[in-house]
Amino acid sequence: MAALLISGCNPQPEAAANLPSTQTPVANTALAAAPTVGQTPASATLAPMPSPTFTPLPSPAQPAAEPTATPTRPVFAAAEMESESIEAVATESPLPPGMALTETSLTLPTYPFRDFLIEQIDPRYSMPVFYLDRPAYEAIGPAPTPVEYQAIVLENPYLALTFLPELGGRLYSAVVKSSGQEIFYHNPVVKPTRYGILQPAEANWWLATGGMEWAYPVQEHGYRFGVPWTYQVTSTVESITLTLSDTGPDRVGVEVAVTLPADSASFSVAPTLTNQGAEAVPVQFWLNAALALAPETMSRNTRFVVPANQVQIHSRGASGWQVPDSRAEITWPLIEGVDLSDYSQWTDYLGFFVPQDDLPFMGAYNPDTDLGVVRLPQPGSVPGHKLFAFGKDFWDKSYTDNNSQYFELWGGVNWGFWPEDDVSVAPGQSVGWQEQWWPLAQLGGLTWATPHVAIAVSANEGLGQLTALFARPTSGQLTVRAEDTPLLSEPFVAEPGSPLRWSISTESRPLHLQFKDDGGVILLDHCLGC
Repeated sequence: MAALLISGCNPQPEAAANLPSTQTPVANTALAAAPTVGQTPASATLAPMPSPTFTPLPSPAQPAAEPTATPTRPVFAAAEMESESIEAVATESPLPPGMALTETSLTLPTYPFRDFLIEQIDPRYSMPVFYLDRPAYEAIGPAPTPVEYQAIVLENPYLALTFLPELGGRLYSAVVKSSGQEIFYHNPVVKPTRYGILQPAEANWWLATGGMEWAYPVQEHGYRFGVPWTYQVTSTVESITLTLSDTGPDRVGVEVAVTLPADSASFSVAPTLTNQGAEAVPVQFWLNAALALAPETMSRNTRFVVPANQVQIHSRGASGWQVPDSRAEITWPLIEGVDLSDYSQWTDYLGFFVPQDDLPFMGAYNPDTDLGVVRLPQPGSVPGHKLFAFGKDFWDKSYTDNNSQYFELWGGVNWGFWPEDDVSVAPGQSVGWQEQWWPLAQLGGLTWATPHVAIAVSANEGLGQLTALFARPTSGQLTVRAEDTPLLSEPFVAEPGSPLRWSISTESRPLHLQFKDDGGVILLDHCLGC
């Protein structure tokens, strides 16, 4: 199913040859409007940019009304590459009870790559693209120095979300307050990598900084990961929304609305891309989260939870793999005796798409830290789902200075990164979707999830434990039955961040689990062994 197409204007690697990556090399490039910055050495060589091929967008969905918002002062009057002081956060509406909005700063060791970025215009998108003059950059023997970045923090009683507008508008941090745990990967340095789609490959400078980034208008990580975005804050009696913007006249632009409800342990992400140019353009549009589920690096024991029977390979390493090449479709999770849901069995890097537009969720869990995350796309709203990880023994750590690792969960309007997956967006049209992200602490695993309930079921010789986390304060009834035989019926009262546990018999299969709230609304209905 195509992503939601909204009529009207919005007012407002492959890396170098031997580097495995999440990237596929292409030569077209684009970057949103920003002034030329830093040196422009004569020695730099820039490759030509052929136009990509694309396929027409499926018929648009019914137009949807655009939301209104109370504007606040932007971070920058325009997207600028150089850091400068940023105006204070402002909101004309009072914050909901129990919520906080804070402007602060975050100091990150940063390599001096910005002084070596070169601007070139991509005529297809009327957008500048920035290339790294790597020979000149490496000639200075670059080393990181402390750089202070503006940070915007949204909080409710359950979560603290931190955004870095100057680093691509990324959602940098999501901390579960009940446990103090962070779900995202945090690179100890802001460092340019060789990963990306620019040609020559050494001109790439994608930042594996961590957090959640917004990737557009071309495939992979896009080009807006390292430039400042503007933002505005709005609030209602129920939530706070931070809208991050990277827009400009006569080109495609993006707004991402991240909403934190006052009473929820999850948050929503709603990206929207609008074409304000004069011609239809082919786009790729994704969000990408770099996750560790641990303080420094992801665990070898991480488990990936993808409720699908088939996936499509995007890229893979060669070492010890029985996984087929790019574009091949394989069964999930077992392939040639390897359980791909178990990261300890990965022998090299792997990236794959999940070709299922009704995928209910995808997630991961780290049993070492008892911390997980689940991504819940709005049903049928977006076809793109992707997972990437390096493999537990991946040799190249040039993207960091401490040998740390992460994995990536993606969502987007495209089926994949290939040219035939491009979506054509006409002048004045928008494409977007909405999904929910939910950090899970002390759940003990991840068996199934809905926007309301996440469960983990463990079993040992017929004796099992059902653990549940609820996104919001909820009361209702749990029923468990084996076919037509009732095994358990019990009321519950739940608070986000406080898991509930029940002992159940797992001898009989299939086992049917259902949670209803006091109004009779089904919150989760799942069958084990069906």
